[in-house]
Order: sequence, then C-alpha cells, then structure tokens
Amino acid sequence: MEKKKSFVYILHCADDTLYTGYTTDLDRRLKEHQMGSKKCKYTMAKIRRPVEMVSSWEIEGPRGHALRIEAFIKKLSKKKKQELITSPNVLKDWFFTRTGDTILCEEISKTNIK
Repeated sequence: MEKKKSFVYILHCADDTLYTGYTTDLDRRLKEHQMGSKKCKYTMAKIRRPVEMVSSWEIEGPRGHALRIEAFIKKLSKKKKQELITSPNVLKDWFFTRTGDTILCEEISKTNIK
C-alpha cells in the first residue's frame, strides 16, 4: 500500500501576511487559495490575493504528524517564519528543540510547485 503524502506550506499573501497550511495536494490547494475558495477562509479575502507559495515540506508518516508541524509553525512569530522560509531545513531542528519529537520531512523545491 502506497503511503499518502502530506505537506505543510507557507504562503506569502498580497497584504504581506504569512499563512501556514496543511494539504495532501499542493497544486490543488494553491489553486484554491488563488481562487479565493470558501475552503480557504483566510485567503478568501481579496486583499490577501494573489498568494505565493514561499516554502513547503513533504511530511512522512500519518496525517497527524503534518498537522502537528502546521500547528508548530503557526505559533512562530512572523520573524521566525521568515527565517524558516530563508532556511527551510532548520524546521527539523526547531521542531525537535521545542517538542522533543523527531520528524521526517523534506523541503519541496519551489520549482516543483505550480
């Protein structure tokens, strides 16, 4: 049985805010954010669009792992999120330092995101 992929991502919104989310399909989710879908309450507001995906990670393991990482990133300050965007590989270290949990995640190249 093939494992279902989970992703955590950060969007830069037109109003200069950062949004963190979880999905199983990055391309579909980005399109939903761009369209202002009702599924995307935060980016539904026109002032937040267009959005740009600035960082994303593929998370190995059950859906709960990705949701815990999403919650962890959402609690970071904007400055820390910007540091994470600049150096995405530090997520593993920061998450372990704060929670004591090890995660298996890999940064997704921005060129692979449509």
